[in-house]
Amino acid sequence: MQYDVIVIGSGPAGLASATFTAIRKLKTLILEAASKAGGKPVNMYGNKIVDDFIGFPEGVKGKEVGEALIRQAEKFGAEIKCNSKVTKISIENYDKLVKTEDGEIYRAKAVIIATGSHTKNYVGGIEGEREFRKKGVDYYLSSPSEMENKIVVVVGGGETAVETALILKDIAKEVNIVHRRDYFRADELLVEKLEKSNVNIIYDSQIKKIEGDSHLTKVTIHNNNTNKETELKADQIIFCIGAIPASEMLKDLPVEVDQRGLIKTDCDQKTIVEGIFAAGDVAGGAMRISVAIGEGVKAAMAAYLHVRKPYWA
Repeated sequence: MQYDVIVIGSGPAGLASATFTAIRKLKTLILEAASKAGGKPVNMYGNKIVDDFIGFPEGVKGKEVGEALIRQAEKFGAEIKCNSKVTKISIENYDKLVKTEDGEIYRAKAVIIATGSHTKNYVGGIEGEREFRKKGVDYYLSSPSEMENKIVVVVGGGETAVETALILKDIAKEVNIVHRRDYFRADELLVEKLEKSNVNIIYDSQIKKIEGDSHLTKVTIHNNNTNKETELKADQIIFCIGAIPASEMLKDLPVEVDQRGLIKTDCDQKTIVEGIFAAGDVAGGAMRISVAIGEGVKAAMAAYLHVRKPYWA
């Protein structure tokens, strides 16, 4: 099946890319590994209020952002195929060949990689972490309502950790946030909200041990300054420890990635391989929906110039 552009990933960067390539009348296909398009705003943070999405001063739910982007991409003719995990990208003459897990092979003149990132699902060095996985140990907040009347420990110092703690402050029986440093790297506005909330903040500390019977019942916390260890009752621990770029399908291409797996691009979202572009979290940057959309648009414009080669370019 031949396309002008294949976009891999249907998060904000991918949908923005596809919208703008479709507007320029390029035959565009979006391949999405998940069963539902929209990326993290839809599949992981649907009910989260996005306060920093430009143009919505009162905030907007992640699900609403994702679904609006889907409608816009489809309005201009972009085709979306879910349950289509890309396993390999190769080059045959001028074409890029994109192979999916189910054996389908698609051809395109340009490929935009907007696969985002995977949530890290293992910390390591913590006794009991593997044993209590899905028995009180998780790596992102999937269902806030399930935390009702529970004692929850959130681990991390970034925005996801702080936002998770704030979401749960009025749902859980008790919320504790443990951070290994003495200050958070999350936005100052979020940190201010956290400090004014009823969340118990535990600085300069790390989780040392997780214990329980058939389910988590307590954690041991190690203070990095005093080396003192204390036990804390807990029903749930949520590790918000960052993400891994979803760039593994590039192993057979000479696309440059850094030591973290982030795809290296120039200011137009071009990789060093002609006709392959990258945008959004998989390429690093500010890790914001607005930024991902902007990068997606830039990638689309660069892909258009690559495919059409207009006289004015």
